[in-house]
Amino acid sequence: MAIISGPAARRSEEQTIETDVLIIGGGVTGTGIMRDLALRGLQTLLIDRKDLCAGASGGNHGLLHSGCRYVSNDLHSAIECREESDILKRLAPQCIEETGGLFVAVEGDSPAFAESFAGFCNPAGITCESVTVDQARKMEPHLSEKIFRAYRVPDATVDPFRLALLNVAHARALTGSSYRPHTEVLSFIIENGEITAALCRDNRTGSLITVRAGQYVNASGAWAMNIARLAGCRDVSLLYSKGTLLVSPDRLTARVINRLRPPADGDILVPGGTVSVLGTTSVRIDDLEAVKPTVEEINKNIEEGSAMIPALATARYIRAFSRVRPLLQSIDSEDDREATRGFALLDHSRQNLANFCTITGGKLTTFRLMAEKASD
Repeated sequence: MAIISGPAARRSEEQTIETDVLIIGGGVTGTGIMRDLALRGLQTLLIDRKDLCAGASGGNHGLLHSGCRYVSNDLHSAIECREESDILKRLAPQCIEETGGLFVAVEGDSPAFAESFAGFCNPAGITCESVTVDQARKMEPHLSEKIFRAYRVPDATVDPFRLALLNVAHARALTGSSYRPHTEVLSFIIENGEITAALCRDNRTGSLITVRAGQYVNASGAWAMNIARLAGCRDVSLLYSKGTLLVSPDRLTARVINRLRPPADGDILVPGGTVSVLGTTSVRIDDLEAVKPTVEEINKNIEEGSAMIPALATARYIRAFSRVRPLLQSIDSEDDREATRGFALLDHSRQNLANFCTITGGKLTTFRLMAEKASD
């Protein structure tokens, strides 16, 4: 007996597509899985209800993490970031600017934390070079006169949009895999513990599409729990953390500038091309469809960022934007930064579903590793 899982689904589809694997979610992880599977000879269909990098993959500061940000509270994620950053610098240099980065402590920050920073980096295998305050200010003249400690680290910046487009193009060239934007999953047909089809809708035309595949991959980021539940799976549990960022039209620094303290609001300034991106906040939310910056979040970013770079207090900003981080587990603290930046891969076998998996959590920097594990 067939089970149609999800909202009541019409069966008068206008089109049927067959493929080896259906990938749901056009962020960098979904496009990375598309490419990884194509390298293994599989044809895939990638769909997204909006477009490539419409979620967190395209709504971040473009930082390719060295791992330093997590060395004090999430060593495993720090090591993953360091390893994956090195791989991506070799694999996709055309998408990356090796800016380097500085971690700087300013008046009011913890001297003990600042002195311990290099010791935090050592177990993660991250290069961390102490520089004098004068050296740091010569490298970055906009730095505050109130900094008292500085380290040079191998941070970089990455263009997630170009990265995603290249992943898709490579998969198309290898196996004729395809990508359909504005295509939303409405429900799944399940028979004998396997998904036999995904019922989808083209949101531009309203036409219905049946996708038949051997395997279904849920790589939909913050929407992963919703997609899993369409398939009757209740084993994906996520927190939603909204991050707000600001864009200044001027490139104020040559390097990524990080506040030398445990992760907090407004403590990263990332140069990207001719602009600077300042962020980010972390606010727990419940509604994925009501995500926008608030004046309070914008002011918090500027207040905290200007402690490192005083020019941020009077800079002109051309845009504020927000996206949602999918975080893996419930935590007791009100600070979502205490949740791991690791990722989870679920095969849903305990939900009695054999050909459906979910990959979620993680970071832009670790997308390639996530794609590899999901493809394995």
